[in-house]
Amino acid sequence: MMTKLSLQQFIDKYNGKSVDYDGYYGFQCVDLFNFYNEEVVGAPRLGTPITNGARDLFEVDSAARRAYYDVVSASASLQAGDVLVYGEPQGRVIINNVQMFLGHVNIYIGNNEVIEQRGRKGEVVSVDPLFTNGLLGVLRPRSFETHSPAPDVPEQNQNKNKHIIVGGDTFWGLEEQNGWEHGTLQALNPEMVATELQIGDEMIIPSQQEEAQTINETYYTIRRGDTFWGLEDAWGLAHGTLTALNPNDNPRTLQIGQSIRRS
Repeated sequence: MMTKLSLQQFIDKYNGKSVDYDGYYGFQCVDLFNFYNEEVVGAPRLGTPITNGARDLFEVDSAARRAYYDVVSASASLQAGDVLVYGEPQGRVIINNVQMFLGHVNIYIGNNEVIEQRGRKGEVVSVDPLFTNGLLGVLRPRSFETHSPAPDVPEQNQNKNKHIIVGGDTFWGLEEQNGWEHGTLQALNPEMVATELQIGDEMIIPSQQEEAQTINETYYTIRRGDTFWGLEDAWGLAHGTLTALNPNDNPRTLQIGQSIRRS
């Protein structure tokens, strides 16, 4: 399903452009509406089956319109996002010597302004002052975003920084390089296996607030049969971590009862 635009995103996307939705009749007011209907409201195309003009959007009922819009009187107070549909005297054309009024459509954006094509700048989409001359009525979307939606960020990852893994990266190496306590990256990325980091994967690294916090060092007392290699396997540490944490201890001469730094 296509992600819907907010009203503001729609304005930013189309203001100052010329748009042709269906490839017929050039750049018409209904073309801009069709993009709004699809990208902001998320509705199927309504169509203009009787006059082939904008006024059909209000004057011709359809199941799609009933599903996605409420029909509101022209005298009602306007809300941002309302679709304004006009009849005579808007959209005047002469076909076979017969004068017709195909109407006009624009979108109310608040502050007595509308966004429209075939308005003040002709074939260029523009933000223009609101007018109500010939207003037939209003189509009010039942569901849409007025403002840009906030990004969907998992709570546990908010205020975190990101790092893209490159060749040679290890948890221990990044922690040493940045002065982070060993074990920090594994705690922030519990789903990652320290010995199987993949180039191009994204990992969470400490935010500035977390960098300012002190993570307590932890220690372990050597027992019979312990080796750095075996302990690293048991604790899920990259090989070499304990040697780096205990530079003054010889891994070949560990003594029972000896205290080593674990993190």
